[in-house]
Amino acid sequence: MREIVAPAIEQLCVAFDRGGYNPTPIIDLGVLVANADGKVTDRERDILLEVFSTLLETKLDGEVVGHLVSASLEVIEVAGMDRRTRLVAEILHDCDAVESGILVALAVAFSADGFSAKERQVIEGIADAAGLPRARLQALTEQVRTAADPDPVSARSSLLPNAKS
Repeated sequence: MREIVAPAIEQLCVAFDRGGYNPTPIIDLGVLVANADGKVTDRERDILLEVFSTLLETKLDGEVVGHLVSASLEVIEVAGMDRRTRLVAEILHDCDAVESGILVALAVAFSADGFSAKERQVIEGIADAAGLPRARLQALTEQVRTAADPDPVSARSSLLPNAKS
């Protein structure tokens, strides 16, 4: 799965830089998905830290990623999931990076406890707010599903540097 997600994150970083944004919406994508059921467990937080610390290692160090996950959780709690979803979708749309963002969100979903109905709703909400057609969302979902191991632990490990594709 790393062969799909690493380029998507790199494309997001380039697009955000070009658009005048920092890379924190990448973290928001993961936190929104992890928070799909209304809470982020310690295990989900550890997954976010592991995955994003690895995939953003040239942009942000692990300690910064940890702070960004905490900040994102606080913002979602104060602003609400819907408002944060719309903001992230607007940033993705503004930067012409919707598909890359959706790929990252899907990778997080598949690497946690499998792709749940609630995670699907969150990702559909981001896609809808960003103007991504449902047919394209389905194609991206199948692309990630095909690359992901059905076991979430294996799917997550496939995102890490020494994983075999």
